[in-house]
This record gives sequence, structure tokens and C-alpha cells, in this order.
Amino acid sequence: MRIVENLRLGEKYFFINHYSGLKIYLYPKKNYSTSYAVLGVNYGSINERYKTSSGVVKTPAGTAHYLEHKLFETEESDAFLLFSKTGASANAYTSFDKTAYLFSCNSNLKESLAILIDFVQNPYFTEKGVEKERGIIAQEIKMYQDSPEWVVFVNLLESLYINHPVRTDITGSEKSISEITPEILYDCYNNFYALQNMSLCIAGNFEPKEIFEFIENRIKIDNKNKTEAIFPFEPERVANSFAFKKMEVITPVFNFGFKEPVKEKFINTRSLIISEIILCVLMLKSGAMYNRLLENELINTSDFSCEYFNGPYFASAIFSGESKDPKRTSEIILEETSNLVSKGIEANEFDRAKKSLYAETISVFDSVSSIANTMLDFSFSGRKIFDFLEILPELKLEEVNESLKNKFNSKLSALSVILPAAV
Repeated sequence: MRIVENLRLGEKYFFINHYSGLKIYLYPKKNYSTSYAVLGVNYGSINERYKTSSGVVKTPAGTAHYLEHKLFETEESDAFLLFSKTGASANAYTSFDKTAYLFSCNSNLKESLAILIDFVQNPYFTEKGVEKERGIIAQEIKMYQDSPEWVVFVNLLESLYINHPVRTDITGSEKSISEITPEILYDCYNNFYALQNMSLCIAGNFEPKEIFEFIENRIKIDNKNKTEAIFPFEPERVANSFAFKKMEVITPVFNFGFKEPVKEKFINTRSLIISEIILCVLMLKSGAMYNRLLENELINTSDFSCEYFNGPYFASAIFSGESKDPKRTSEIILEETSNLVSKGIEANEFDRAKKSLYAETISVFDSVSSIANTMLDFSFSGRKIFDFLEILPELKLEEVNESLKNKFNSKLSALSVILPAAV
């Protein structure tokens, strides 16, 4: 059990690289009434292809999400029902790069942990159960297809990326899920749900040694080898520069993104922080871009945002919101990002962005769910939850401006728009 401390924050967590391969993160928060636990698998929707001794296996789009749904079903009961008996609130999600099973509770932490660890390690897939779930997931797919915010995002990814599976919807399509069988789910489970491909992160009011001993007694050693997904070559160009769809919206919805060439599997932590600072500078309410968009009444201040969207072999800067003229909005973003690359970030802008990002980072540690989920995110990319607090204060303006030279390539940009159906 290794202790990891941060003197600035005055907090610490305990890390155990268990001999089973499972990585365990225990973050005690005294005087907190709620505990939160998340058991994550380094397996998401982008892991469509993987290599076995028999060759390369290609799975239907949406398989990781389908597996997440079915894993809650046990031979005798349902994991949600078991959690309700301990008073825990349970859930799960599948993202592009991982699957997570989680719960929060005010009491009975051990009992809830036992349920979490047991059902994730004991799959039970039947023809009848898989077929029954098909209709439920088909309805979920339709629900997402009716969401302008989700459709505009997926259409942007389809435009930015040519081969990378991040361009495929997490839930798949009705056609792709019709191909999923219990055999496919078991194959994916046996190849990806190895303890050495998983992390357990817990934050809350508990005694770390006591909780670790309890966890260790529940782990079922699987002796599985970790399976690595195969990713196709991604060209340094975009598939399309523009995509649109008509839906029932009043004001057009847009996503405008810049694709970044990625040579390594993950963006290193320092580069990630630099990218976050650059976006923070662009989004400063006193900044040129924000003010131009506002003065021209092109954005709604309540929903205009940006994010640095990144994961295994992909990275992009994405601006999103509502606009009466998405094309003109994207042109101003292009002009202002180009200006920033040309002139560089000024010292006062840099200081404000650093302070803003530092405050945002500090706020993560006020929530047990934010702590546990961040530890899970970072565990699969080789980062540590205190990294931002250590690196941010020492960053120099010159280093950030040097990084700017490789940002916001207009040839690697794309605009995705949802227009009102009446237009």
C-alpha cells in the first residue's frame, strides 16, 4: 500500500497495485457522509478490434455498451435489486474508452462493495436475456438520435476522423446490435475484463486498511492476460469539413472542432494541461474571441463552451453551443485562434487562465464522486490525480506559446450543425 500525498492540498490517497493485476485507489475523506466507489474496465466503444491467438476479431459497434447492460443481470437476481437492499444508489456507463460500474452510499460500504465486485466478476449471458435487452438498447439508441446535442457531436467526430472508431456512436446502431450474441459478449468479457485491465477507485469516509483487506478477500483471481485493442491508421486530414442535419430545434446547434495529429497512445499530462490553458485563454470573457462572438450576438452565454476531447490515439479541441449563424461563428473562431497562434498568449491572459484552471482543479476534491471518477480516468492513461496541482504552478508562458504553434490547423477543422427542421 503506497501513500501518495499532496502538500498544497493537504490530502493523500492510498494506491495498491494488487498482485491480481487490479489497481486499487483509496481516497479517505474524513467528515464526509457519502462514499463513492467505481470499478472501471479499460474497454470502451472504440475497442472494436482486438487480437487473439486465432487472429484479429472485429466486434459489432455498441458491443461494450451492450455488455455493460447485461452484466447487471445475475443468474439468481439483478444487481440493482441487490444494491437497493444495502441502500446504495448504483449505476454504470460506457464511454469511448472505458466501462464503469459505480455506486454511492451513506452506509453499508462493505456490503455494497461486495455486490459490485461479485457481479462484475460473474457474467451471466443467455440467449433469452440478450434478446430481451435488444429492444431496450434500441430504444436508448433512438433516444440519443433524438438529442440534437448528441447528434451534432457524433456528426462532428464522423467529420474529423476517417478510420478511428471514435467516429462511431457509443451505443452502435439498431443494425449493429442485432448482430450481438451471448458468445460475442462472453468473448469480449473474457478478453477485456481481466483484473489487470481494471481499476477500483473509492472515495469517502472509511479506514483504508480495513477496506483494502475487505476488497482483497472478495477478489476472484482470474489469471487472464490483458488484451490490447487494435487501432487503425488515422490520416492527418479530416473526412469532411462540414456536416448538417435538420431536427426539431428553434436555434441552430453547432460543434466546431480542430483535429490534432496524435503519435502516442495518450497525450502526456503536461501537454494536456497546456492544451487546457490555451482553451481557457480563448474562453476568457475578457478575451477577443468571446467578445467578438458576443457583440455579434452569435452565441448564447449560457451554453457556449469548449473542451479538449482526448483519449487513445485521438485528440481534438471542440467548441459548442447555439448560434443563429454557425458558419459565421466558426469563421470568427478560426480567425481568433489563428490570431492567437500568430501573436501568442499575453502574460496577463496566461495568469488568469492558470488561476481559473487551478480553481477548477481544486473543486474536484470537494466531491467524492469527482475524485473517484477522475482517479479512474487517470489510471488508464498513466496519470495521477495530483499531477495538475503539481505541474500547473510551474508552467511558463514561453512553453505554452511554443505549444501553440501546433494548434488550430484550419485544414484539420470541421463544422457540424443541427438546423431547425423548418429551414
